[in-house]
Amino acid sequence: MKKILSILMLTAGLNVAASAATTLLEQSIVGYSDFESRIADFGTQRDSVTIATSGDNLLLSGPDVKFSQPSGNGGRNNMTLSMVLDLSKLNTPESYTALFNAKGGSTSWGVGLNTDRTLQGLWNNGAYSGGPTTTTLGTEGTLTISVVTGESGTRIYLGDESTYYTAGGLKFGNVDITQLLINAGMADAIEQLYVHDSALSQEQIGQLMAEIANVPEPATASLSLLGLAALMMRRRRA
Repeated sequence: MKKILSILMLTAGLNVAASAATTLLEQSIVGYSDFESRIADFGTQRDSVTIATSGDNLLLSGPDVKFSQPSGNGGRNNMTLSMVLDLSKLNTPESYTALFNAKGGSTSWGVGLNTDRTLQGLWNNGAYSGGPTTTTLGTEGTLTISVVTGESGTRIYLGDESTYYTAGGLKFGNVDITQLLINAGMADAIEQLYVHDSALSQEQIGQLMAEIANVPEPATASLSLLGLAALMMRRRRA
């Protein structure tokens, strides 16, 4: 049995090492392949980020964590937040609802869900007039979104790197982003979540979404390990 456990641990270690060396996931500040678990398994500061309840939100923060800092070019923040949404659990709000807010001091930037199930750029927890999307989100399946802010404004990607909406004037800057607020009413719809402290390019968004799609579901990963253990047990008995 000890031999089997050793093999399983070695296999898991090799997979993690390969992932860390080759993917954008591990380059994130923090990443959750199973957001419901509230345990980060990717990211350079994954051990420092905690999730707590704050009013109607889940608060991601850490004593020394900075999800983004002003850049040298005009003091703008560069940041990318990506999440996989279970559309069947993304309830249509009766009134405009923030999906997430990235905060620095009293200033915030993010994305909200409208009553017609379109996504809307946010500024200080209010709808940003220059950046609504027009694609209505469905009610079945999953959708990966990536929201990028940087020198050229904010861009919201839907499903792949070629489908996006741009709000050129929505630029967050001049303050450290130290908190990430997720609306508790929307949290059940989030399957995966990743935060980068850089404005990922269109090509990188495509690469990131491909990597996200290849992350095994928690139940699938557990069953794979159990299956491998069972196979080893049968061979040992034989």
